[in-house]
Amino acid sequence: MKNTLLFLSLGMMLLSGCSRLDIAYRWADTYIASKVDDYFDISSEQSKALKKDIKKDLGLMKTTLLPQWMERIDKIQNDIDQGTLNDAKVAGYFGSFFKDIEQINAHFATTAVDFIATTQPKQIEYFKKSFAKKNQEDIEKAQNVTKLQKDYCSKYEDIFEMFLGSLTKEQKQMIEESVKASPYPAELKAKNKAYIFAEFVTHQNSMEEMKKFVRDYTTAADKFDMPEFRVANQAYQENLQKLITQVMTNLTDKQKIAFKSNINEKAEQLRSISAL
Repeated sequence: MKNTLLFLSLGMMLLSGCSRLDIAYRWADTYIASKVDDYFDISSEQSKALKKDIKKDLGLMKTTLLPQWMERIDKIQNDIDQGTLNDAKVAGYFGSFFKDIEQINAHFATTAVDFIATTQPKQIEYFKKSFAKKNQEDIEKAQNVTKLQKDYCSKYEDIFEMFLGSLTKEQKQMIEESVKASPYPAELKAKNKAYIFAEFVTHQNSMEEMKKFVRDYTTAADKFDMPEFRVANQAYQENLQKLITQVMTNLTDKQKIAFKSNINEKAEQLRSISAL
């Protein structure tokens, strides 16, 4: 359900594709507030209050999540240096990533509830129209399977290259085969978003019920998923984990050097965030 509620809880993760984590962190409150505005048409007072709360949440994350991330970066770097990265370790790092998402959700729970409490009926109606329009666009994009797979291949290549530099022909082939074998369930995801949104709408006549829904969703989003999406998403994650293992255990010497340099850069950016 990548609507405003999710923007509140996953704002930092949405920015994680940025090559500069410290810059993403500094702009996170503005980015998230702008996405909320897209869906709710919020007032300047709401935007100001939302940014203030988000900054507070991000400040707390610095003392909880950042130390874990820096420790994990050190372990990944050591595994690459020692040639000890294997399926089991990739699975561990991969699992930790998704646990981090859950922790981020929880960090933003109160902010999400406080925001929804400020909304007016006309903003909820605006939200309904905005969501319907954007979700339909997502469905239409997802139905163009050829383009979707091409976009995901390009996306994965960009992410790997951000850390490894230029990819080999074999690594690009690994990505292409992975995307074809287990494409992201984009259309099912859009339908899942609509399913969850429909549940949210059933509570729109009671502010207390809306607040409870937002808190429950923000702290345990996966419990609201359709079973078929949960299964498809799990299969996708498992395939993605295999792809990461394939690529990261078949690095050239040049890529190992590039990875060490880039992972050190990310570690420095996290330390910069900690010092803010």
